[in-house]
Amino acid sequence: MRTESPLPHDPVPTVRGPVAAADLGVTLAHEHLFVLSSEFQSNFPHLWDREAGVREAVRQLEEAYAAGVRTLVDMTVLGQGRDIDLVRAVAERTAVNIVLATGVYSVDGIPLFARFRGPGAAIEAEDPLIELLLRDVTTGIADSGVRAGLVKFACERTPPDASAHRMAAVVAEVHRHTGVPVVVHCDPFEGNGVHLVRLLEKEGVAAGSVVVAHAGDSADLNGLRALADTGCVLGYDRYGMTPFAPDEQRNATLAALVRAGHTAQLLVSQDHPVHIDYLTVEQRERTYPGWSYVHLFERVLPLLLKEPGIDEETVRTLLVDNPRRLLSRIAAPRPAGERTEARDAA
Repeated sequence: MRTESPLPHDPVPTVRGPVAAADLGVTLAHEHLFVLSSEFQSNFPHLWDREAGVREAVRQLEEAYAAGVRTLVDMTVLGQGRDIDLVRAVAERTAVNIVLATGVYSVDGIPLFARFRGPGAAIEAEDPLIELLLRDVTTGIADSGVRAGLVKFACERTPPDASAHRMAAVVAEVHRHTGVPVVVHCDPFEGNGVHLVRLLEKEGVAAGSVVVAHAGDSADLNGLRALADTGCVLGYDRYGMTPFAPDEQRNATLAALVRAGHTAQLLVSQDHPVHIDYLTVEQRERTYPGWSYVHLFERVLPLLLKEPGIDEETVRTLLVDNPRRLLSRIAAPRPAGERTEARDAA
């Protein structure tokens, strides 16, 4: 007899179908399969071999599975070339569970599709994005029946501009109706994470249901502490992208936050796409050598475990417990308070 789960949204929707939260296992909470410029891809199909891309994605996911990964969250949304047919082709050939997101990635404002109609637009109307994103979560993406498990938007302005305010209202409405966590792409070097958490709180989203993606790029430990003190979840989700921050820096600040009692608010991942058409393969490999789904396991975790206050239980919390709670639509617990000295050097 199946025991009822205590989690409010269990099982979790994945591309292949619902998966019990207890079976998600080690989860990469912020990755990509394919990041594509859709108009260029459809008009210049010679740019990329889709079937070869699917094969490479399957190969990389099987490599991740061998390293212990059981679930991957694909954070590719509108504006990044999300293609449900491509993703399904991959999911059918890998043992890794794939969770999808909905939302809009547009750092330059509201996408043209909705820019001229909606709250505060030239044509005042209900925001058309709300219905579309809700559909992704409640009915499924396109006509696939695959439901999204998170909602995402982007803001790199400090303070958040009018477009960010509008998008915050959109994702907050989706969250209110469904409980899905909100992921916000921020500019960690501008330090706009706290602004974005407060903006979402005003729209009714509890800080513990907000993931500030890419927060771990910052070297400003005081700023990271201030962000963690809001109660949000911090994404240490670009390991391997060394031009933004070396792994050693990320490990040091992450360990400091763990020692300060924020372990339950941290996610680790790599933001790695199998294919991204913003760069050629050669340019990407030269800029981000070693960047992959297994970078965490091969290079990062052995070093992280040497940091004071980090042990195997910590790693399990980061890679299993925290993503499982997030995908079950449970807010992160409030900060536990500092456990050791208040000002680690990191």
